[in-house]
Amino acid sequence: MTSGPGREVRETEVRDTEEKRGPARLTRRILYGTLLFFAAAAAFNGFYTKIGFREGDSARGFEAIVDGSAARPYIYRQLIPLIANTTSRIVPQRFQQKLFPLHSDDGKGFYASLFTSSTALNPAYSFRYLIFYLAVFAGAVVAAFGFYLVCRYEGHRPEIALISATLMILLIPYIETRGGGYYGDFPEAAFIALAVVAARRAHWLWLVPVALLGVLNKETFILVIAALWPILAQRSSRLFAAALVAVLELVAGGIYMVNRLHFAANPGGTVEFHLKDQLAYLTHPALWLFKFGKAYGVFLPELATVIPALLLSWMIWRAWKNISLPVRQFGWILAAMNVPLVLLFCMPGEVRDLSLLYVIVLLAIATTLTLVQRPENHGPVESAGRPEAKTPASWETLRSGF
Repeated sequence: MTSGPGREVRETEVRDTEEKRGPARLTRRILYGTLLFFAAAAAFNGFYTKIGFREGDSARGFEAIVDGSAARPYIYRQLIPLIANTTSRIVPQRFQQKLFPLHSDDGKGFYASLFTSSTALNPAYSFRYLIFYLAVFAGAVVAAFGFYLVCRYEGHRPEIALISATLMILLIPYIETRGGGYYGDFPEAAFIALAVVAARRAHWLWLVPVALLGVLNKETFILVIAALWPILAQRSSRLFAAALVAVLELVAGGIYMVNRLHFAANPGGTVEFHLKDQLAYLTHPALWLFKFGKAYGVFLPELATVIPALLLSWMIWRAWKNISLPVRQFGWILAAMNVPLVLLFCMPGEVRDLSLLYVIVLLAIATTLTLVQRPENHGPVESAGRPEAKTPASWETLRSGF
């Protein structure tokens, strides 16, 4: 054991280094968080300015959704309307009415300064519209941060995780070029990311509320729960993972069945069959060879056309073997369920219906960036830049990188 001036000098240097590192780490977190927040804001704006909340649509529009009269299966997606309606019931009417007289600098009323939708200016819907809007936007923000966490827990460096999460959240409005998006899309992406993070970290209890809220937001989250088994099995026994998935499916299935029974009298049905439309779509090459759509106010080649689809497929193919095995298995299970369902029940060319695979696209982006940054003589990347291991990055490692 050493003592004396030399040791005191070293301890002083360590303390000085830690003191300097603290503000730098805080600054980095603020910058990273700011970028992710504004990327989510831009993505949400790209979605909202294109199609809004489909106001006026009696089958799936805002009014029908919050009033409970929308068609099935859209009415099953109850999380956001439940938040809006519950908040409207809890918040005193006096407070809600006080928002109307408020004016912005340009003289417009509170709601008129925020929204152009006539529904938002209708006193019967204004406050619920505001809460609905904020809840969907919050979903976009959580999705951006969730994407970042997914990349970090897969072992990617902080800057790689930041770029990948930013790109992925900004891609969502582009993915929705054909057909537009729905209010549940950003929350769905958020819950999928959070489910993967919780499974990766073996936070078993957190998976219960994630499963409950995820399926309340969109019924297809039931498929995500089943696909989590390989990730859960990596952190526990296969039997425990299977039992946990069964419990989560029981919770999610119960929520779904309650919704089905509650809205059984609504028009529509559980699914809409579109296999004939899909086959007809494939027989018209002009629809998928070279077609433009509008995203962020710009006309761009749709993702379902040949060149963007080939570029995306090539990126995933190159990155695939370098993504950790449990996540690859998670992707295979989801693809095996998602792709047939899209062909049977979804409108042709609407790539957003493959949203269950967003995490795979995200990690393909991150892995590709990691591969680009690594010198060729460093060998292959495993588990996204680090040797595959039973235990992912520690919480302290994550904190130091955010």
